[in-house]
Amino acid sequence: MEIKFNGIDVNIVIEKKRNRNMYFRFKDVNTLYVTCPYLTSDKTIIKFIEENYNSLSKMHKKTIKNEESDEYFCFKGKRYIRVFDESYKGVSFDDDFVYAKDEKSLNSYIKKYIKEYFTNEVDLIKPMFQGIPEFALRIRFMKTRWGVCNRTNKIVTLNSELIKRTREELDYVIVHELCHFYEGNHSAKFWEHVSRYIPNYKELRKTMKEAI
Repeated sequence: MEIKFNGIDVNIVIEKKRNRNMYFRFKDVNTLYVTCPYLTSDKTIIKFIEENYNSLSKMHKKTIKNEESDEYFCFKGKRYIRVFDESYKGVSFDDDFVYAKDEKSLNSYIKKYIKEYFTNEVDLIKPMFQGIPEFALRIRFMKTRWGVCNRTNKIVTLNSELIKRTREELDYVIVHELCHFYEGNHSAKFWEHVSRYIPNYKELRKTMKEAI
């Protein structure tokens, strides 16, 4: 059996086990594994897939993104092909390629770059805000959020994955979190503050919500 998700033909592989429920997982962009009870008919499986098509389509999109991230190196909104050479010193970007000695060297370079780049962007944006407290900047990987503003402890945390996004998107997240020093929620007043600094915030907000 096959079904189309996001314009891609996906093969459905059925595994029948002593389960009470039906489970789905994408092995890759072309294969959907369905684990179900022994007596489940193909008709029931297809019906369940159709009823949950939107959720499965989102799972499929995540699988596509994961495969793309494995194949490409994303840096500041652009995708690069990694080229590793044991004799290479340092890290450099040229057209569609990034050159480094190995994966470890590349990751070490990016980690250092993230700290400097994010700090500089925060320092550029911070003077635009009047009356906010001095705060500490932290950077770490987060699965479900691009940024966090802890108003009580005066800490702004940025997701290290923002290095993959454009500068405009990074700045939107920074502005978003700094605006939380004015408003702790996402009220209309909060978005008024955001729009003062980022007039096209709705477009960026939609893009960033879909990307995480």
